Amino acid sequence: MRDARRGSIVAAANLAARAAGVRPRMRLSEATALVDTDIRDYDPDEDIDSLCNLAEQAQQFSPIVGLEQLDKKTWSGRTLLQPEALLLDVTGIETLFGGEVKLLQQVASWLAKWNYFGCLAIGSSVGAAWALANYATRSASSHLSEYSSVAENSAEALVPACRLVSGISEDEVLNSLPISALRLEATTASDLKRLGIQTIGQLSSLPRSGMATRLGKFLLTRWDQLIGKQAEAVVTMHAQPDWSLEQSLEYPTEDRATLNELVRHLIKELATRLSKRNEGALRVVCRMDVVDAAPTLLQLSLFRPSCDAEHLELLIIGQLEQQLQCQQPRTIWRLCLQATLTAPIVWRQTELFDGQAIENRQQIARLVDNLSNRLGRKQVLSAKIHRESQPELACTFYPMTGRRPDGSQQVTYRKLSSRIANQRADPSRQDPLRRPMQLFNPPIPIVMQLAASSALTPFSRFQYQGSWHRITQALGPERLESGWWRGPNARRDYYRVVTERGSWFWMYRNLKDNQWFLHGTFD
Repeated sequence: MRDARRGSIVAAANLAARAAGVRPRMRLSEATALVDTDIRDYDPDEDIDSLCNLAEQAQQFSPIVGLEQLDKKTWSGRTLLQPEALLLDVTGIETLFGGEVKLLQQVASWLAKWNYFGCLAIGSSVGAAWALANYATRSASSHLSEYSSVAENSAEALVPACRLVSGISEDEVLNSLPISALRLEATTASDLKRLGIQTIGQLSSLPRSGMATRLGKFLLTRWDQLIGKQAEAVVTMHAQPDWSLEQSLEYPTEDRATLNELVRHLIKELATRLSKRNEGALRVVCRMDVVDAAPTLLQLSLFRPSCDAEHLELLIIGQLEQQLQCQQPRTIWRLCLQATLTAPIVWRQTELFDGQAIENRQQIARLVDNLSNRLGRKQVLSAKIHRESQPELACTFYPMTGRRPDGSQQVTYRKLSSRIANQRADPSRQDPLRRPMQLFNPPIPIVMQLAASSALTPFSRFQYQGSWHRITQALGPERLESGWWRGPNARRDYYRVVTERGSWFWMYRNLKDNQWFLHGTFD
């Protein structure tokens, strides 16, 4: 991500990069000097979206799930300015999972199933659980074995095991943690360290009188929240009561026809409530509570707000059929339906000749919903263009459903016009056909044959897909270079060439080794 003073810095690094010495907030130039790796732009919206999806799925372990609440000022030790943790209230329900450690092991296995590495902890308060998860589990101290339980439940060792910490001997462990575990402001933590106070235990040995005057009342508030003297609520992510429906069965069933009919009934009721408020659902979660097994969750994301019962019914029942085909028959005793994300439905007065355009937008929205429901939300993507000279980094892709409240803006594609075939000058920066419609990732190595010095073009032909293509026209070169902050510099000369068959290609010569690559096509 971009820092105003330091330039490009590391927002996050995986375990392999951390093992090589890469750390968050490090300069990107320093990180690329330590390891040769893939670099991607940090997208905070995608992070929050993924965290909210995890929160919805985590309701199978607790009915009260929320994101950590942030303050106006940045906490000490934080790397990102947004929530990074999930909070679950498991008061009194750990016995349903066989105890606290068993509960944590099931959560760890669930995270490993989705290829996430989790630092998990159970504490007597929100502050204690947050401190244990963020600091005790990340430490490799030898005394961890006295109160921790390590889970090695990663599937086939593809995902690192999660270290789990229970609330046993909590006070002793909390006193050994650093001051940053109190979620203090950076200035307050810095003042305490200058006074020689490094751990919570050292702070607890000091008298409380005078702390608020010298270090602020917020320090005492965080301290009281840690030890449970002051309550701290978990702000849940449940939908509004009007958008939450539930149907308990007197006799549990596994009959598909019965389940489909129950889902239809709940969807019609939800659509009626949404229509009365002039709201539309953007994300719907269907939870099926199973006898003697973990609940089954179905998540539906939409391209634009909808309160059409027939459309929602088609999508959810289709997803339900796919889910039941992949699993053994399960006995379901309760169904819950929630619209976890809604947006107002904007009604516009139609003009005389725009009826076809509105109908087309509705059909495109339904097509995107159907494709996302069948193929998966992350398989139907839209491109976001960036001002970047290196073609591979000029755009990023994000899911089209579940995020945007309006689906009126569509990505349009234009065919290569005939005027390009007769064009002799390089296209302007505003020309939409300045770049090819299709990019090859990675670029394809080709063999280029140069033309005689008297020829009209500097190139004669190139070999691609086992055959030679004769070049009749070439525009270029266009020099493109990558930023120095990304590591090894990429220097390329790009050409737009026309073959005798009328096809247009985009190719470049790597100035480091003079190798030729085909990067895209305009067809």
